Amino acid sequence: MTAQRLFVALFIITLLTMGIRESLDPDMWWHLRTGEYIIESGIPRQDLFSYTVPENRWVTHEWLSQVIMWVVYSVGGLPGLVLFFAGVIGLTFGLVYLCCAGRPYLAGFIVFLAAVASAITWGVRPQMFNMLFMALFVFLVERVRTGRYSPRVMWLLPVLTIVWVNLHSGYLLGVVLLATYFVGEIAEQWLASRKAAHIPPQSSDDHQPLPKQEMAAVNDYGMDRDGIRLLGLVTFFCFLAAALNPNGIELWIYPFETLGSTAMQTYIQEWRPPDFHFVIFWPFAALIALGISGWLVAFRQRKTPPTIAEMLLFLGTAAAGLLSARHIPLFAVVAAPVVCRTWWMSLKNTSFGRLHRPPARKPPLIISLASWLVVCVAVVAAAAWAFTILAQNEEKIAETYPVAAVDYLEANGLHEARGYNRYDWGGYLIWREVPVFVDGRADVYADPFLFYYLQTFEVQEDWQEPLDEYEVTYVLMNRSSPLGTLLAASSEWQEVYQDDLAEIYIRRDSTD
Repeated sequence: MTAQRLFVALFIITLLTMGIRESLDPDMWWHLRTGEYIIESGIPRQDLFSYTVPENRWVTHEWLSQVIMWVVYSVGGLPGLVLFFAGVIGLTFGLVYLCCAGRPYLAGFIVFLAAVASAITWGVRPQMFNMLFMALFVFLVERVRTGRYSPRVMWLLPVLTIVWVNLHSGYLLGVVLLATYFVGEIAEQWLASRKAAHIPPQSSDDHQPLPKQEMAAVNDYGMDRDGIRLLGLVTFFCFLAAALNPNGIELWIYPFETLGSTAMQTYIQEWRPPDFHFVIFWPFAALIALGISGWLVAFRQRKTPPTIAEMLLFLGTAAAGLLSARHIPLFAVVAAPVVCRTWWMSLKNTSFGRLHRPPARKPPLIISLASWLVVCVAVVAAAAWAFTILAQNEEKIAETYPVAAVDYLEANGLHEARGYNRYDWGGYLIWREVPVFVDGRADVYADPFLFYYLQTFEVQEDWQEPLDEYEVTYVLMNRSSPLGTLLAASSEWQEVYQDDLAEIYIRRDSTD
């Protein structure tokens, strides 16, 4: 085994191991319960789980993801879900790696950094399919741009869009990605024609337009005119294909309604801009810095500059990531190939670049055996890590969600009563088949209700109004919360349960 193959093997093992983490996403629980319901009764059209907005319409745009999650859970339980999504994450960045120049070392380093940057959102959640399909779209288009695949391969993209739109409403990212490539390629062709117009004539035929092969060769990277026309057509058909879902053309508009939610943008952590005071966002900043510095070096050395499509994709997704941490994984998927290509142009002729060349001869047997030993040790370490994560999964769940508190509700007949709960605990309550006041389906509740919920949670003026209007019997809140402190001092409420994580208050008149 050569040093390069050893590096690739360790890189793959690391990627797969990084994706193994506890199943603690607050929305996982209601996704699972929804998947079960879909298999048994079909796709729901209105709320199933709350007693506060049961008449509200529910656009179940993630229905296929939820079915997949429930099937995987039915077969492998929570450990199976953890391993399945670790595989999705590993496949995603494996595709990103294959898109990158400078394999294995430069690409490995940049893709690893991109993976770390995106890891803030990893988990057992449908959004992982957005990363995977974004990577798949980039992979196919980049293979066409580099001439490795025929442009006809792009006709797979509308088919993939049909799958994507039923997995998640993030399908629109794929359409936008293709449209950006299309605009960038048109701009490149225009610049190429302008550049060709200034080439001094050498024959009587030089005033004729350059053939499409020569036009594409001006930049040495991209599509010819026929390829660009096909890309535009494929982009249009991807948009049309997105209507092939249970909600029809409504999903053309739905993503914009989500992005326009003030409550989600303000109160849901991952929708907020990244705070670079926290170390977890530094890899994102480093990836941006590497990309921009690579461009500066390329321009200074007069190397091949980034294409317009690359600049649009890099800057557009970076801006999206700066506006909302939720979009950082999309930037990571798109940016890694751009950063790799830029730096590879500057480094490929250096001593570092020469390290990427295949070795002239096979390594000695002792070196090969040592390499295989390293791989075996890495596999054992990865397996031990996975076993540790899976073994402590239930304990971590109990530390994050009110498991014992819900046991108390069930033991005392309160699980069917009307309760007021934390937003991020709603999904777990749904899993335990407890009617919820609110949960992570922010689009179902809509902004007015969410602000009404926060009126109590943040103990604003008239904080008790939502509790009275919805005839709340008990309040399940995290220990020492401001609301809990207020309830403890109230003559209308009494504490009946407390543990290290949660506390339960009930109305005094409910015990009479």
